[in-house]
Amino acid sequence: MKKILILMICSALFACSDDTTDVKDTFYLRNDGADMPIWIRGNLDADKIVIFFHGGPGDCAMCYRYYLKGMETEVAVAYWDQRIAGSSAGNADPASLTYEQFGEDAFYAVGLLRQQYPGKKIYIMAHSFGVELAWQFLTTGENQQMVDGLMVVNGTFSNLRWMEIMRDWVMKKATARQDNKILEFAETHPVNATTVNDVWVDYYRKMLDLGGNPLSLYENKKFVLNYVLFSPNTAMSQFAHGKAYKDYSEKVLFTFDKTDDLSKITLPVKFLWGKKDGVVPIEVGNETELLLTNTAVDWTVFENSWHEPFVSENDKFIEAALSFVRDN
Repeated sequence: MKKILILMICSALFACSDDTTDVKDTFYLRNDGADMPIWIRGNLDADKIVIFFHGGPGDCAMCYRYYLKGMETEVAVAYWDQRIAGSSAGNADPASLTYEQFGEDAFYAVGLLRQQYPGKKIYIMAHSFGVELAWQFLTTGENQQMVDGLMVVNGTFSNLRWMEIMRDWVMKKATARQDNKILEFAETHPVNATTVNDVWVDYYRKMLDLGGNPLSLYENKKFVLNYVLFSPNTAMSQFAHGKAYKDYSEKVLFTFDKTDDLSKITLPVKFLWGKKDGVVPIEVGNETELLLTNTAVDWTVFENSWHEPFVSENDKFIEAALSFVRDN
């Protein structure tokens, strides 16, 4: 039997506060070899918590607090570092990087919030890879009954379909730019279940060459300073995780497909999408909505944003997110 260990840390660095409008709680969730930190920050008076499922895989949660902190005036935000990501520690086997394991981790992370903060409403905000994790969690058993809503930020329901749509995006942009070299590549390299493992990295690089996500987080000097001084992450710890994902990329990545499962979703869903994104084009969102046959999707489209609309249109993003939480 697996041992699930939850540690609550109260220290000078991570102080636990009696002020419910300015919560500073820190937990460590231990599951299947991974020690995963969850930082709770913000306002619990509204009785609502947003748990952030970060992207990657292998990225971090608290490093994005600089852009998500605006939510904390009205709600509490739970910043969870997934296994072999961010500041997570332990001895997790890279072989555990499967969607089933990520979904189980999410079950325990959400369960921890429900245990520690009984009666609070919980909402998932999922970005990029975090969206895959959210769909895995929500379509398993009765898990969606554990939360009160989902916010999707530029993520997919199927990684094969994602790459097929990215190829279409690359062809369209290459045609518009009269980039015959990229267009020739796309015309001669189809994307299907047989070829996708061999061509996806090339398509990703060409998408970036065509301006699919030109905004870098690290161009913002205030963000970099905040990352260095106030984030629990370090570049050394975060980027050291990358090598663990080799087998995931080669054997697991394109097994993810929730096409036939999204009809199970009945909870409220909000899409927050950067319209210019080439990483996960908005057409992925359009197809996702069609699969969500048992719930209505509320959209906010960010006309001047790419893959991280919370960076490029922050005020609009925070207000759209808080509006969804207020209404649900």
